[in-house]
Formats: sequence, C-alpha cells, structure tokens
Amino acid sequence: MNELIKWDNIRTQIETADDIETLTNLKDKLRAYQILAEQSKQSQEVQSKIAIYLSRADRKCGEWLKENVKAGNPQLSQVTTIGLKQLKLSRSESSRLQKIADIPADKFETILTEAEIETKKITKNMLVNISKEANKKNRINEEAKDRIKKVSDVEIRKGDFKKVLNDVYEIDAIITDPPYPKEFIKCFSELSLFAKEHLKKDGFIAVYSGQYNLPEVISRLSEHLTYVWTFCLYHIGKKQLVNGVNIMCGWKPVLIFSNGKKKMRFSAYDVLLSEQREKANHKWQQSESGVYNLIDIFTKPGQLVVDPFAGSGTFGKVATENGRKFIGADL
Repeated sequence: MNELIKWDNIRTQIETADDIETLTNLKDKLRAYQILAEQSKQSQEVQSKIAIYLSRADRKCGEWLKENVKAGNPQLSQVTTIGLKQLKLSRSESSRLQKIADIPADKFETILTEAEIETKKITKNMLVNISKEANKKNRINEEAKDRIKKVSDVEIRKGDFKKVLNDVYEIDAIITDPPYPKEFIKCFSELSLFAKEHLKKDGFIAVYSGQYNLPEVISRLSEHLTYVWTFCLYHIGKKQLVNGVNIMCGWKPVLIFSNGKKKMRFSAYDVLLSEQREKANHKWQQSESGVYNLIDIFTKPGQLVVDPFAGSGTFGKVATENGRKFIGADL
C-alpha cells in the first residue's frame, strides 16, 4: 500500500492548498486510505503514517477556518457558510479543526515526530485534548497576570468557593478551617479537588480539623492530594469537653497536604500555639496567634494565601498584616 501513497506529494498538496474544498478532498482521500489500511490489516507504520498526514490536513483546515470565519471578511463569510453546508462540515467538526489549529506549531510537530518514531496512531480526541490542555495553560497564565493587576492586599468573595474561586489559579498556599460536623464532611472532598486544580505545583494546603471525624477527613483530602504531616495547634488556657467521647480536648489537628511531593522544601516545627480562645465574631472563629506560624511557614511576603471557608476573616487579617495577598470566600 505504501507504493500507492505518494507521501511527499500529499504533504505538498496539504501545505500548498489555499481553500477548504481542496483540503476536504485530501482528507476524504486519506480517510479512504485509512479504512483500506485497517481492512487489509496493513502494518502499524502505514496506519500511523496515514493518521499523521490526516492530522496535518485537519490542522490546515482549522487554520483556514480560523482565518476566514473569525475574520468576518464579508467576501468570504458567505462562501464559508455555503462551503460548510456543501462539504457537510458541522459546527462541532469546525470547532474540532480549529482547536487542532490552536496547538502551537512546535508542539504539533513534536507530536507528529513522536507518533512516527513510535508508530503510534494519532486519534481525533488525542489532538483535541492536547489543544484543550494548551488553552488551559494559556488561560491560567493570563488569569495569573490579570490577578496580579487586580488583587490588592485582600479580596473577599461571597458564595460557594467552587464557583466564586474558580478563576483563581497558581495559589501559593491554602490555609483554611472548614466546618467539622459530619453533615459537612463532603466539603473535604471538594476542597481536595479544588486544591489539586488551583494550587501551584508542589504547593501546600493546611486544613484545620476536629478529631471526631479525623480518619474520614484525612481519607477525603487524600483523594487528590499527598498527605505530608499533622501539626498540633495547642490551646493555651481553656480546654473543651467533647461530649461524644467524654474527652477534655486541649489541641486541634492541622493537616498538611501537598499538591505534589511529600517532602517539604523547608524545615518546620509541628507544634503551633494558640494563645487565647477567640469567638467574638464567629462561633467557629480561630485565634490569630495560631495562624501566623502557618502563613510564615508556607508562604513568603507578596505571595497569595487563599481561604475557601473564610468565616470571620481571621486568616485573611493575619495574612495581609504580614505582607501576603489574600482571597477568601464564604457562603
């Protein structure tokens, strides 16, 4: 079958084609080759080669569509519309082709080179997923730049953190105190997924927790993160009786998880001191003295601290007073 396909000639036709009809005809020819190769059980090398050239034709189609459809050229827009109908090119297919065209040229060539070396067949979904990942990285970078411009020292957003903090990426540290009762246990799974997607690579999250549901809390946070350690927040002075187990509690676990490596980049003492009990502004309020060391351990001045369960704002107050940027959310 290799003898039937003049690879150099097909590549030249793809590269020199300047209209979508020519490209579509080339794609149809390559698809016919692809079906024939599969039915006649041609070698993996031949099937991989066909898929590579079909990918090149897809990308060239996507480039043509991006240039002519998005440009809004009145002389081309009507032709394009008619062409899509005549060529039976659906909107979803047009979108797919343009996504392939969005892949950076060097990245695209690397994909094809690797596929040829490994005789790996390139699929439609593979290229679209690569495009989505590239677009996501670009969006994250742009949002990070935009955040630097917009965020001053502190920002509080009202609502479910999964929605109102969804645009915040590259977070240096998440330090938070979710509600402890059993009916809120699901929030630790949601927090785990949020941290995985929004923390910097190898960033850390410090999560306050009660002891009563501690095993399940750790399990849920471990769904998407790497467990590192459990810090002790020691309460100086007044203790609290936990009626369910009849234990006088004098400390609180602070669970440390990483979005990456288990080993911390720095040494830290795992006992924190909470010098006084503060509940004036919120029934679950934490003391400022217990928070400072966490912020100092996991961030540097100018970096971003996020608290998805901001409550009375203790973490944000301490963060901004010590030169950090802060974004908090609360229902």
